Amino acid sequence: MGAKEQELVPLHAGFDVVYRGFHRRQVIEHIENLEEQLRFTSLDRAEALAQAADLRKILEMTRQDLEEARARIERLETTSGSHASATERMHRMLRLAEDEAAEMHLQTERECADLRERTEAELAAVRAEAERESAAMRAEAESELYATRQDCASRAAAMERRELEMERRCADLEAQHRQRADEVERECAEAVELAQVDADRLLRETALQCNSLEADSERKREKAQQFFELTMTRRTNEAAQHLQEQEALARARSEFVVKMASREAQRRLAEVADRTAELHELRRTVHSQLSAARTALSAAAERVAPVHIPEQVAAS
Repeated sequence: MGAKEQELVPLHAGFDVVYRGFHRRQVIEHIENLEEQLRFTSLDRAEALAQAADLRKILEMTRQDLEEARARIERLETTSGSHASATERMHRMLRLAEDEAAEMHLQTERECADLRERTEAELAAVRAEAERESAAMRAEAESELYATRQDCASRAAAMERRELEMERRCADLEAQHRQRADEVERECAEAVELAQVDADRLLRETALQCNSLEADSERKREKAQQFFELTMTRRTNEAAQHLQEQEALARARSEFVVKMASREAQRRLAEVADRTAELHELRRTVHSQLSAARTALSAAAERVAPVHIPEQVAAS
């Protein structure tokens, strides 16, 4: 029985010890294994109970068959004596069936009792193992909680010491800051004074430079004005000379154009006169030809005058 319990619920090899107790993953895996074994044990128990129920059903069926056989035997016994041998055989069969049914019933009850005992023993072993592990884990958790509390207390004390140290350092830093602020204020005042002196000096130098620049600019302006006047006079003279040259050139061009136009007009007038003379000559020629034609026509008309016939004269 003990060997079977060790096979069903194997002992654990132990957990690794880490900083805050046992290794969490190993503990969780072991608990999961125990739950799985408990689930398998429950399944085995359910199968055993189902098998016992099946055996009870078979026993009931056997009892029913036995009752039916007894009823048939009783019916046969009530028949005639010719069936005595058959009745004796039926009695033997009935006794054998009763013995077999009783044996099956006893065997079933023994198997059910054995299975129940094994299941209860396994459940008790699993429960005891789980309780032992739970107690060990509870003790480990309590020890870890105590260690954690001690650690928290030590850390709180360390934090208080650090807080006091920080307050002291803050006070020192504030004193240094005030001292540094005073030094900076003094340095700023000195820098402002130096800057004021430099600014006054720069203003004086700037005023002198401005005066000199104004004088230089006035001289340059006068020179520029003179140069501008000279330049404007020179450019005015050049423009007048250029204008005169342009007028002379335009006058020469106009005279040339007028001369060319006169020549062209004279040429065209000569052509017109020649053309007019030609037309007059042509007119005279045509007039003479027309006069000659009229004369010829008159002569021809006289030649073709009608001759008076005597009959025509008498008729008239």
